Amino acid sequence: MTLTFDQAAYSNLLAEVVPKVIETEEDYNHALVLAERLTFAKNRTLEEQAIHKLIVTLIEAYEAQNYPMDESAPDEILQHIGSQLHPPS
Repeated sequence: MTLTFDQAAYSNLLAEVVPKVIETEEDYNHALVLAERLTFAKNRTLEEQAIHKLIVTLIEAYEAQNYPMDESAPDEILQHIGSQLHPPS
């Protein structure tokens, strides 16, 4: 059985969710709640999957701008993980 994308259902979902560019911490927190709800929803429809992908993309863009992470070399990552698993006595 092939599922088809229902444009009307997607439009209704867009109207309910009203996704937008995340500009504030309040917007960010709202997007996180929505993303979490969609992440753990059972039997997500194709339309819900599309909204989820959109929300996650908006969250990633906000985090890249407001919470940048420095690039780490693989050995630095392993050292960090090792130090977390076996802290010095």
